[in-house]
Amino acid sequence: MSTNQSAGLDTGSSLFNGLSGRWATQQLKAAALSGRGLSTQALRTLDTLRHEEWKFFDDALIEEAKIRLVGVADLMGRGLVKPVPNALGKTVFGYEKVTDMDEAIISLDGRARSTNDKQEFSLNQMPLPITHKDFFLNLRQLSASREKGEPLDTTQVRTAGRVVAERAEKMLFQGGPAFGGLNIYGYMTHPDRITSVNFDGGNAWSVAGKTGASYLTDLLGAITALHASRMYGPYMVYVPANAGVQLDKDYNAGSANPETVRERLKKVDGIIDIRTADQLPSGNVIVVQMTSDVVTWVNGESLQTVQWDEGGGFTINFKAFQIAVPLIRSDADNRCGVCHID
Repeated sequence: MSTNQSAGLDTGSSLFNGLSGRWATQQLKAAALSGRGLSTQALRTLDTLRHEEWKFFDDALIEEAKIRLVGVADLMGRGLVKPVPNALGKTVFGYEKVTDMDEAIISLDGRARSTNDKQEFSLNQMPLPITHKDFFLNLRQLSASREKGEPLDTTQVRTAGRVVAERAEKMLFQGGPAFGGLNIYGYMTHPDRITSVNFDGGNAWSVAGKTGASYLTDLLGAITALHASRMYGPYMVYVPANAGVQLDKDYNAGSANPETVRERLKKVDGIIDIRTADQLPSGNVIVVQMTSDVVTWVNGESLQTVQWDEGGGFTINFKAFQIAVPLIRSDADNRCGVCHID
């Protein structure tokens, strides 16, 4: 090894160490043929980006993602996450629904026989796709960065992180694409969600003239419907961006004890918080029970980047990606802890 290389001053062809655009594909193929699991770390190569440069990119990616992950962040914050090991080798996630038992009986001596019951389990599946966005740098940009001692421009990685994060958030609220006849359901698309509650007087939460009492009627209607489905909370309420502003107006104008609509609604028993979700379309409100039997974030690979080069090393490609999907469930009697008001 030359003195320059020992000092970490890679130049010329040694910058890429002879890698080609086939590198990631070759790693995937080798792992599959040998039966090995393949982690995302195995798809990275430090021959092009140094450790500090990867860390710089990763920090930017995660920082931007935090801006948009409102609903997903709530699931993670409450521990409603199901890790999936070796997710790169899985395209389907399986889960089960279980039936209840008949009610117990009451007797004085305990000798009477109750119904000899047995719970039944049914297997369900959902796709486990990759959400990703590609971007690239060219060799001269990277070389100029090192020559001048300036940090890499993270505009592209920030934007890639943002669009991947937004797509994940959109899946949680609006569902995702179907693969092989298997669906990814969101809060607004699960077939068993409660849809029997409508806005009081037909006025959505974004309507300027909607009264505080009308907001409360809507919320209590949703909770009543959830209770009827044996879903007793705790609940998170999600509203679209144009409704969030309206919740900060006075609940009862002219009251001796003023409070906002938001403050009044959060006093309802079982309400954790009322959150504004950018990916929830106008004219919709979601009330969801925040428990693992209702909703879980299935996390195979967290948001990160992999890299490969092509064109003789003059183009450095990056892929920001994650393997994660929402799992919204109903029980064997099709009771669901999501109420969709529209």
